[in-house]
Amino acid sequence: MNVFLENQPNCIAKLRVEVPAERVRKERANVAGDFQREARIPGYRPGKAPRPLIETRFAKQIREELIQKLVREALSEAIKEKGLNVLSVSRIDGTDLADDDTLKFQATAIIAPEFELPDYSKIPLEIEQKSVGETDVDEMLERFREPHASFVPAEGRAAAAADFAVLTYAATLDGKPLAEAAENVPPQLSGRRNAWLHLSENTLLPGFTEQIIGMEVGAEKTFPIHLPAEFGHEGLAGKTLEYKVELHAINVRSLPPLDDALAAKIEPGTTLADLRERIAARLKDAAEHQFENDKRRGAIKSLLEKTQFELPEEYVSREARGILNDIVRENQARGISDEEIRKHQDELIGAAQEGARDRVRSNFLLARIAAKEKLEATEADLTTLVMELAYRYEIPVKKFITDLRKRGGVEELREQVLARKALDLLAANVTVTPPAGVSAQA
Repeated sequence: MNVFLENQPNCIAKLRVEVPAERVRKERANVAGDFQREARIPGYRPGKAPRPLIETRFAKQIREELIQKLVREALSEAIKEKGLNVLSVSRIDGTDLADDDTLKFQATAIIAPEFELPDYSKIPLEIEQKSVGETDVDEMLERFREPHASFVPAEGRAAAAADFAVLTYAATLDGKPLAEAAENVPPQLSGRRNAWLHLSENTLLPGFTEQIIGMEVGAEKTFPIHLPAEFGHEGLAGKTLEYKVELHAINVRSLPPLDDALAAKIEPGTTLADLRERIAARLKDAAEHQFENDKRRGAIKSLLEKTQFELPEEYVSREARGILNDIVRENQARGISDEEIRKHQDELIGAAQEGARDRVRSNFLLARIAAKEKLEATEADLTTLVMELAYRYEIPVKKFITDLRKRGGVEELREQVLARKALDLLAANVTVTPPAGVSAQA
């Protein structure tokens, strides 16, 4: 068998294969023999029909099966002969079974990139490991206090910063109600009745809060708000809105005391001392988790900076589509309109493509490390990952497994497990130095 290899950019290999006539004839006899044994022809007992009759009656089927079998076997042998690490075969064409019984075909394969692994036995990184102190616990307790706050009216004074104002307001643009003058304006900009607004910097729109501060309950006021040229809504950028406001009430937020009663409301059955201990433990766990993640990210980044290699563009494009879909879903979940997403389409696509290249490079690097270290993905590892992914995507485990098998995703799952194990190995090889100006944690 003759095999000709042509390596092309973007991890593409072109193979031209010629199968000799002797092998083709031998395989044709085998295929025809199979048809002879299985054929049911009137006037003949099963398997007893003459071979010439079989070859004539089933000529087309025999030819198709012969070509399929020989191409499959010859391609596998050609890949092995040339030592190619084939990720996928994207195309087979030019198949020609000649009159002299030689078979020729061409195959286009995507192959794994070739590169030298950098030394990963010791990976020095500058990483800050956050320490958790009483101040951090105090800050978290303050956040827990806020949902339990009460509001009391502010008597005998004007609105001040940090108050919660209850007001009715409406906006106009060029003398028309804002909702009529511009399309797709968020309702909170157009106007609301009896709305609660926290009088903090940049609430609603820059400059709006400053107009409310100093107003008395029952007062009305009309004022302009000049929107900057870079304002997020294209139809309003650089425009001047006029707001009419009536202040109904001024409320002050009153936080409850930090005591055992509040602790029991936050987490039933706990005292304030218990709650402080639990918060400290959770913050320490979160800091440790962040530290380990930083080691993993830093390690893979460090190795990628030392390694350059071509990537199969088909894999990059597929990864970019997945990243872009995730970005769009996240933005939609945050309430960003499809129109706004489309406006930033080019930069989103650019970010997805850049992220895809880094991710695909990381995957190949980790796969090579996993192979070199002879890491294995056990059934227990796969089961754990299946449970994790099913929970993350809120899919019943049985359905997740069924869908996974249907799309042939078990091998992809195995690759994820090996990548994680390779990352764990890299993290274990990291030696950490605190950044300049940061003291090492005891």
